[in-house]
Amino acid sequence: MQSAFRRFGGDEQYNARFDARLEPLVFATEQFYRIAVMTLPSAVNPYAIKARDPEYGLRDYSAAALGVLAVGVCLAGLASIRRRPDALILLATLTFAGFCWALAVRHNVFDHDFESVFYIGIPLAVFTFALRYLRRRARVRLAPFFAVAALAVFAVSVSGMASIGEGPEHIAVEAEQMAEYAAVRELAAADGATIYAQWDTGSIRHGGAPWAWAYLLAGKTIVDPEQPEPHRPKQAGDYLLTITREDNPALLTPEHRYVFLYDWTLYAEWLRRVDRGAPIINGDWQVYLRDGHLTYESPECARRDARFFLHIVPMAQSDLIAGRQKYGYNGYDFDFKLDGGLRWDGGCVIERPLPGYDIAELRTGQYSADVRLWEENYQLPAPSP
Repeated sequence: MQSAFRRFGGDEQYNARFDARLEPLVFATEQFYRIAVMTLPSAVNPYAIKARDPEYGLRDYSAAALGVLAVGVCLAGLASIRRRPDALILLATLTFAGFCWALAVRHNVFDHDFESVFYIGIPLAVFTFALRYLRRRARVRLAPFFAVAALAVFAVSVSGMASIGEGPEHIAVEAEQMAEYAAVRELAAADGATIYAQWDTGSIRHGGAPWAWAYLLAGKTIVDPEQPEPHRPKQAGDYLLTITREDNPALLTPEHRYVFLYDWTLYAEWLRRVDRGAPIINGDWQVYLRDGHLTYESPECARRDARFFLHIVPMAQSDLIAGRQKYGYNGYDFDFKLDGGLRWDGGCVIERPLPGYDIAELRTGQYSADVRLWEENYQLPAPSP
């Protein structure tokens, strides 16, 4: 029920996090881009031409223009058959039905490429109108050949998509992760053993659905103690599952590369004693700097549901990615639940790695919608010559 509520735009906090991508122009651009990819899949390679702006997501206007052109062909075709109500109703449904669904559930559509299936009627309508146009201008005896040619073009075009997607290297990574999950489940096979992992920790996977790991460990995982029933655990977990590898006695899977299992009791004790590094920021969260990473800690879990921002100003402007040159910093926003935050002894802690280049300044804090809840800056000393 909560998922459906969010998909229809009822969750204002969720909406506020993605309001930029739901702006009419940005949303329309993405939808027409997808229509272009569906209509000419091998000519419009979604991975080769997709350009993403760090702030606003997909902004490939040249590809979206092809989607607009495809819809334009449909509109012109509908105008040409206005005197045939049966064909008009059928082809108008193919053309417009997808928009009805996409607009109704746009709070889900904007972030899921597979929702492109809503527009499957548009390429069918485009090919229908193109065939009809050619038949009217060709000799009658050639009409069957146009039908065969159209089918061949469509088949070749779709088959061209087979070369676009996850390569063997990505598939090998996922296979290795599957093996690691199987090992984790075997280690936790003792009767009554549970694994502590937050339900929304979507980063504990290489690809696919954020909650795939929960299904691989079905019956063994517990979740965030503040989750409502039925997800609230009745006791502390025996194990901790995380994507962070720490060299400490609690680690049970030192040979793993992607997901790591810890003895929860030993890990919690290690958290109490570990050297967090130098305290550099004292905001709503205490921030520590040590060995190329930051540790955020709050005994009260202050506003842990609000999104964090981390802006990093490099010493050299050349270290900025292209989309950030005009802003003067690289942005590394994160979420406590989605990015591996941990709760222990009633408090919260989360670690964030820093990039490898020399850093001039760190700016961090939390925000909700367009409101900054707190913000602190820290100037790093210049590196020694």
